Amino acid sequence: MAERLLEVNQRGLWQSVNQKMLEKFKAIALEAEGIIENLEF
Repeated sequence: MAERLLEVNQRGLWQSVNQKMLEKFKAIALEAEGIIENLEF
């Protein structure tokens, strides 16, 4: 979900984004990516 919101912002579709919220979304996306990369199947 965080990645989708970041994409919406990059496309200029989210006009009133709060910068602190945007930074939190970036951190969440990076954390999720790290978790997924460390999963073993």
